[in-house]
Amino acid sequence: MTKNKEYRRQLESQHRALDEHLQKIAGELSRPPEQQRQGLIAKWEKTVAVCRQQIAKLERRLER
Repeated sequence: MTKNKEYRRQLESQHRALDEHLQKIAGELSRPPEQQRQGLIAKWEKTVAVCRQQIAKLERRLER
């Protein structure tokens, strides 16, 4: 498999993970404030940041 094809597959996977975690955050934030689990929200926000970094890195690799 070529590198570009592998990068595209990884990029698609990262986009799915990003969407999944953003949905989790939105779902948790839709709850009343006293029922929100701030620890989970913080964890998911870190995961979102990592996904965005990976997406940027993969997009740079595809531009070459």
